[in-house]
Amino acid sequence: MSHPAPPTSRYAGRHRASRRAPLPGRVPSAPLVPGLRASSRLPRATAAAFVLAAAGATVGPSGALGPGSEVQAAPASTALDLSAEQQFAVRSEAAAEAAALTDLAQRRQASAMQTAALQGRVEAKQRAARDAKRKAAAARAKKEAAAKAAAKKAAAAKAAAAKARVKAAREGKRWVRPIARWNITSGYGWRWGKTHDGLDVGASTGTPLYAMSRGTVLKAGYFPSFGNKVEIRYWDGTVSWYAHLSRISVSPGERVMPGEVVGAVGNTGNSFGSHLHLEIHPTGGDNPVNPYPWLKRKGLLG
Repeated sequence: MSHPAPPTSRYAGRHRASRRAPLPGRVPSAPLVPGLRASSRLPRATAAAFVLAAAGATVGPSGALGPGSEVQAAPASTALDLSAEQQFAVRSEAAAEAAALTDLAQRRQASAMQTAALQGRVEAKQRAARDAKRKAAAARAKKEAAAKAAAKKAAAAKAAAAKARVKAAREGKRWVRPIARWNITSGYGWRWGKTHDGLDVGASTGTPLYAMSRGTVLKAGYFPSFGNKVEIRYWDGTVSWYAHLSRISVSPGERVMPGEVVGAVGNTGNSFGSHLHLEIHPTGGDNPVNPYPWLKRKGLLG
């Protein structure tokens, strides 16, 4: 018994697999790359880009292939190898950039250190110059102060010397007694058959004798009949003789001032007791005069 063929119906093939064509612009899912886990599946667009890039094709804005772009199947390993190379290049470039930045930072640090060291040396030289300048100024000030002090001291010494000269000139022309107390025991004139050329002033041995004014010692020593004798020429040319001294306190050529001790009363030579024999020679020669009027004119009696 034959059965009629089933009628054509719009429901025919209802349970068959769908034969619908894929939507335009859709790209089939890319196969898994060997060696990757299922969770490492690339997105469809990314996988298609890798495949097309490996094949040299382009994808338009709509996702369709460009004209004349016949795509040949390319192994998935090629796209993976290119990705690794690109990643290596990126890493290398990043490392090079980091190295360049590090080198630049080191160069900047070295330059900053060099600049700081140079500035430190310049500042040290400036400080040394300032210190040297201050020391030089202090030395000059000290030298100037010392010079001023020396000049002041020299001026003071000069003034003191001038004052001393004035005083010496004034004091040197002053006349004083040759002995503190007058005790005339014998005067000038004829005695015992000859002239007595001076005054005898009695005093105990050791009584001080003084220069009567400023003068120079002509003689100082022992002479026959006079015993110890001192001769002094005064500033006006007058010469005095002191005889019979017990002690002589000056030397020939020595300068004396009024009231300076030149010896002491004694009893040496032709003497009959301790006394001073005083003679006055106005012109310095052996021409004695009566000491009494001369002493009176000088204001030394009374």
